[in-house]
Amino acid sequence: MRDPAFEAIVARLCADDPEFTSRMKKLGGPPSKKRVGLAVLLWALAPVCVVFGGWTGLLTAVIAVAYGSYLRWSGSMFAAADFRRSLPRRRRPGASL
Repeated sequence: MRDPAFEAIVARLCADDPEFTSRMKKLGGPPSKKRVGLAVLLWALAPVCVVFGGWTGLLTAVIAVAYGSYLRWSGSMFAAADFRRSLPRRRRPGASL
């Protein structure tokens, strides 16, 4: 059973901040094309590192594959929320300048 007070807070937040619902929908969505593209690039780079890099290349390849897997299958909140874009500054109700 859901808490009615929590439901009221979420409903109020959605009404006050329409961008909130779009940001929350992005959190559960598929990874962005940039992240998938970078993951594929890292996976393709791994065999080249092994062939031309020796044991250091092997270590680099393992790191590249691991990070590519992380990028592909993790749902990073920072990427979904687009943390590079600054959030608009809003005055709080009742706050003085």
